[in-house]
Amino acid sequence: ARFSRYRNVHVIQGVVPEVLVGTAPEHIAYLHIDLNAAKAEIGALEYLFERVAPGGFIIFDDFGHMTYVEQHNAETAWMQRQGYRILELPTGQGLVIKR
Repeated sequence: ARFSRYRNVHVIQGVVPEVLVGTAPEHIAYLHIDLNAAKAEIGALEYLFERVAPGGFIIFDDFGHMTYVEQHNAETAWMQRQGYRILELPTGQGLVIKR
């Protein structure tokens, strides 16, 4: 109900990554990942990464916070396999700009 007045906002309940099938946009310019669970965040990446447009941004919310070291390690390894490095921002977030 909180977002009902916004036509371009769709709240979809479910488990990531399964809920993304059939609901995720085809093209993404800005992807902000903040799920607080390594398995869900990697699942989201696996499903959404190819949909991020060249020049698009991916933000990893808790990348530099060591209480989320499992996420940090999983995201770093996943992005390295794709040929990317995550830039840690002063805010503790991680940033990737897709080529």
